[in-house]
Amino acid sequence: MQERKRQIFLYMRYALTAIGILLLIAAIITLVLSIRSDNQSNDVRRPTEVNHRVLFLCAYNSLYFTYDDQVEGLKQALYPHGIEFDVVYMDTKSYGTPNDKLVFYEFFKDRLRKAPEYEAILLGDDDALEFALTYQEELFEGIPMVFFGINDIDFAVEAAQNPMATGFYEKDYLRDCMEIAMKAMPDRKTLVALHDESAAGAADMDIFFSYDQKYPDYVFRDIDTAEFTQAELIGLLRNLPEDSILFYMTCYNDRYGNTYSMLNRTNTVVMNAKVPIIRNYSGGRNQGVLGGVYMDFIAQTRDAGQIVVDILENGTDISEYPLDLETPSKSEFNYELMQKYGVDESVLPANTSYVNKPISPFEYYKKIIPASVLIVSALLMLIISANMTANLQKNANEQLKTFADNLKNTGSKLKYQADHDELSDLLNRRAIVETLGRILQKDEKYAIMMIDIDGFKVINENYGHVMADQIIKHLAKELKNLAEEQKWQVGRYGGDEFIVMVPDVKLDVDSKEVRQILEIFREPIVAGEETLALSASVGVSNSDGASNPEQHIINAEIAMYEAKEHGKNTAFVYADEMQRKIQEENRLKALVTEAFDENLFYMVYQPKIETATGKTIGFEALVRARNIQSGPSTFIPIIEKNGWVIRLGRMVTEQVIRQMALWRDQGKELIPISINFSSKQVNDLGFMNFIKMLMDQYDISHKFIQIEITESLLIEQNIQTQKLFDEFKDMGFRILMDDFGTGYSSLGYLIYIPIDEIKLDKSLVDAYLVPGKDNFIGDVIKLVHDINKTIIIEGVEEKWQYERLREFKADAVQGYYFSKPLEADEAIKFMAQSEERKCRNEKMDFLK
Repeated sequence: MQERKRQIFLYMRYALTAIGILLLIAAIITLVLSIRSDNQSNDVRRPTEVNHRVLFLCAYNSLYFTYDDQVEGLKQALYPHGIEFDVVYMDTKSYGTPNDKLVFYEFFKDRLRKAPEYEAILLGDDDALEFALTYQEELFEGIPMVFFGINDIDFAVEAAQNPMATGFYEKDYLRDCMEIAMKAMPDRKTLVALHDESAAGAADMDIFFSYDQKYPDYVFRDIDTAEFTQAELIGLLRNLPEDSILFYMTCYNDRYGNTYSMLNRTNTVVMNAKVPIIRNYSGGRNQGVLGGVYMDFIAQTRDAGQIVVDILENGTDISEYPLDLETPSKSEFNYELMQKYGVDESVLPANTSYVNKPISPFEYYKKIIPASVLIVSALLMLIISANMTANLQKNANEQLKTFADNLKNTGSKLKYQADHDELSDLLNRRAIVETLGRILQKDEKYAIMMIDIDGFKVINENYGHVMADQIIKHLAKELKNLAEEQKWQVGRYGGDEFIVMVPDVKLDVDSKEVRQILEIFREPIVAGEETLALSASVGVSNSDGASNPEQHIINAEIAMYEAKEHGKNTAFVYADEMQRKIQEENRLKALVTEAFDENLFYMVYQPKIETATGKTIGFEALVRARNIQSGPSTFIPIIEKNGWVIRLGRMVTEQVIRQMALWRDQGKELIPISINFSSKQVNDLGFMNFIKMLMDQYDISHKFIQIEITESLLIEQNIQTQKLFDEFKDMGFRILMDDFGTGYSSLGYLIYIPIDEIKLDKSLVDAYLVPGKDNFIGDVIKLVHDINKTIIIEGVEEKWQYERLREFKADAVQGYYFSKPLEADEAIKFMAQSEERKCRNEKMDFLK
């Protein structure tokens, strides 16, 4: 009997132990599968057997925020069918000039000649589609083309009429975002658009300002990042009105042509804008963007890829696919920021997903509950078995201890990985900012340095990301060694930016600590077979006993950008002058706003004198502001920076046409008046209808209106500007080219742009209308006449200049020798007096 009980005991012990072990193994397998499931991406395996090869021509580069989603959608559609695709980047964000595109064409033509034949072409975004249509006959004859991500709907419709092309329009959900934002936050009455001058940025701006008339109780403003440096942008973001909503659109370029990544730009926006941020594109919700509705790029490119599958696998004719104008959208909001800004879930779309939304314990732990149950069951079996025998109890305890140690080690490793940058092994941006905020107090003495590698983008482009990563690792190691030796704090703040905190010091540009940092970056780096000489720009902010560490980080970044603007390879210490420069701009901005609101802008008119007769043949209309004494050279840049050019342009046009009508009603003779048209007004798509409406309202003929353009408008030479020139000519306006000779002036522009008259800038008059050099002016006049155009000479201030220009047969002159710009009443009197001069000149010519 005892033996039988012992056997039963042994069987039970073995069974319980076996069951416990099996349950523990099952728990481990469940955990592994759960972890693998969490870590799995949506990547689709590359096809093992390639049946077809197609080309994806991408307008931008692999760092552009839509690229990863576009590639993922193509993989999902193409790879399961054995279709592989190559990618060629145009990178028009950085290289978008006509010359850049011509260089790319030569490169692409040579590459296409060496590459395998492609059976279909996928085109991502407007520039790629334009390139493909331009060179279709030469490069893609007979090859089906499927496009997607097209911002210009008219262009998409026109392209879809091509028998070998079809595709998808990139529907913009900015309207949805604006409607949701205004409904969710009705007390915020200032709507600010953050954009650049790309095709997507321009499309967003058209939509944004189309709401101006629909919601008159809202203030609509915009910030064009392509007009500002990084430091200026930061200042604008910090000074947004408290009742603002910021619409964060496509805005990756700055004034110097630098292109910022979505992550970098988003960090700048969320760290400096203290207002709700709405984004009509993906990304940023975890960084501080409140939310928004955006297009599902994966779905669109997956559908585009499916068309290619049908064509190549099923022989479907591409002409059977019409242009697709609809793509599924996504709505995503940050729940914590919703609470901060009082946004109710009920105003958001039903399919909205939430970032940082608190979830129930069950939802939070549901993935590990099966494993937990298995673990608990296993432990229970082992405990029962351990109670049956002391030996099993000892073994079970040792196993549990080992398991706990592994969990602890895993937790420590995960925390380290979360706080450190994988490439450099330095504290990452979040961790270094949190660390400085935790260890530093306002009244402590310390300095923060922000360091940015000069020209690192060029290294990436010329040597590749592998070389760039090696450089980052090397510099990070040198910084880490110096920081450990000196007891500093160091972290990687961004792609090529580092941040260093030096305790117990107040630094200047010649401090030992600053020189040590600069020397690290100036030391030549040997990477493979290359030796590279680098430099860095350093910004320094010293503690002041009042500001917190986060503010000093921002100040150091402002000083760093100041160093870059002053030639790079140097250091700048943050000073209040940098902030005062921003404050002065804000003061001028307030005056400009007052001038708009109080109708303080007015027009003056400078006469244009016919050289041969002395008769006034026209006026140039110039804007002034009664509350700004420093003149248009100070307030026009403010207007351009803040996106008010369209508003000013319409106001100037209306004042000029109304003044002509007043003169006519007073019985005065009318002569042509030229109105300056800024390149920034190209985005005013309703301008032509506006000026036609004014001409009809005041009954003013087109022959009395001339349009003065600047060279920058010629350089752009895109579809929109060409259409604008065509409309000007169709309405009968005479077009003048202003400030000729001040920039990259080229007579080549005059061949394809319908310019009627050229205005030679005062700078050329000052430089060459002097004894010994004045024949140059005569040659320019003759050259302009040879291409059948007339010429006005600006800046004529002395009688002998006028007489010399008469000898050169200049058509007209303009300058202080005859008159300064005059207000309306004085201008019309001056015109009458010029008739007397004309008569005197004719009499003198007769006597001669």
